[in-house]
Amino acid sequence: MINQKKNSAVLSILIVSYNTRDALERCINSVYKNTHDISFEIIVSDNNSGDGSADMIDKIFPQVKLLRNNDNLGFARAINKAIAIAHGRYILLLNSDTLVLPRSLNNMVKFLSDHPDAGAVGAKMLYPDHTLQRTARSFPTPMASFFGRKSFLTKIFPANKYSKRYMVTDKEDSNKPYEVDWVSGGAMMIKNETVEHVGVLDERFFIYWEDADWCFRIKKNGWKVFCIPSAPIIHYEGGSSKNDRLRLIIHFHKSVYMFYRKHYIKSHYSIMNIVAVLGLTLRALLIYIYRFFDFIKKV
Repeated sequence: MINQKKNSAVLSILIVSYNTRDALERCINSVYKNTHDISFEIIVSDNNSGDGSADMIDKIFPQVKLLRNNDNLGFARAINKAIAIAHGRYILLLNSDTLVLPRSLNNMVKFLSDHPDAGAVGAKMLYPDHTLQRTARSFPTPMASFFGRKSFLTKIFPANKYSKRYMVTDKEDSNKPYEVDWVSGGAMMIKNETVEHVGVLDERFFIYWEDADWCFRIKKNGWKVFCIPSAPIIHYEGGSSKNDRLRLIIHFHKSVYMFYRKHYIKSHYSIMNIVAVLGLTLRALLIYIYRFFDFIKKV
């Protein structure tokens, strides 16, 4: 899967690009500025961007490996194409709308190197104002359909036990690495030997929840998943999706349901399936209504 060579890089940084030209340029600059003392390669898998992202890479970063995809392949397929040509002992999935801070990637590499039981680690994802983004989580239960990170009920009842469990809020103030069920693919590092055992991303997930599925398989195969507070990364969130609200809301909830069906639900007629369908449908509707009226306010 990962084509290791004798003098290969320690780290392969894989970035999916889709119409985020300026953010992508800032992201890559932050990697070069703040990552030292380890050898790395950057691979950008561009999903047929219409904003000149790929041409920018060729012009400004000729040392970056560029994959020009002929269509929008989605996140999982685009990453898997990059994995196929990666040479690092570790691979990092990194969103194009992130900024890498000093020594964050070094600390993630060191943690994986020092902990043989760790299959993957996630960065401490921060909003631009440096508040916590809460992207390290427990695997979802049907109640997470109603009490997810951005759900309407969580906004009304932020201290409820379901949201606190799902977003592991009891660990978020820790200064030490802590074990979680899954971390965001916005900044997730994984060992190549782990990829060899569990396989690449499941391409049935077009976008969203392929990271949760990967972590589920990582843990199922005996490795642990950690969040690393010493690896802060700023995430602007939604860089390539902010102009396509409805389609992305639908993709998100379809992917959640696919995760449930793949790992938890055996029958269309089970009570769990009914709860998941109703919960996710209601959640999607409430999120769309909330964002629609929020958009109207700003017009």
